[in-house]
Amino acid sequence: MSILLYYDALREIKTKEQLNEFSSEIDIVLSSLFKVKNKNIEEILDKSVGQKTLGIVKKLIQDNKIDPSDYNSLEKLLIGIKQDLKKITILKITLAIDPTPEIIDHLFEWVKQNLGEGIILDIDKNESILGGAVITFNGRYKDFSLKCTLGEIFKNKKAEIMNFAK
Repeated sequence: MSILLYYDALREIKTKEQLNEFSSEIDIVLSSLFKVKNKNIEEILDKSVGQKTLGIVKKLIQDNKIDPSDYNSLEKLLIGIKQDLKKITILKITLAIDPTPEIIDHLFEWVKQNLGEGIILDIDKNESILGGAVITFNGRYKDFSLKCTLGEIFKNKKAEIMNFAK
């Protein structure tokens, strides 16, 4: 089971980039917890993390019924989450374009429906693939790129193409 299934608040994390950003911001929260005296956790969060992480941490505090002034319990929760974040399943996908947020949402939903929940995307851009995608998942690699498809066509239809070109 993936951490994303255990922590409902983390379902908004769709990409490895978002995961790394969240993890870095959790480090900031952890380092701020005991540096600041007599401040509630919301003040610390407001000054140290982005809106997405702020919302996620607030939801985690609420879901786990942690008193916002109980820094020790919060620290324990956040350290546990940091450790679990390292175990998340990643699907690596290479595209010929920089995907828009809408494309990322579409890919994420497709992965969730077809491969299950708790998988995030590690998206790379490589224009040389021309189109389509190259996917690596659970140690398997599959090239669905336009470059690969065209290469196969030219290889398999070489004689026909040569005759046409004469």
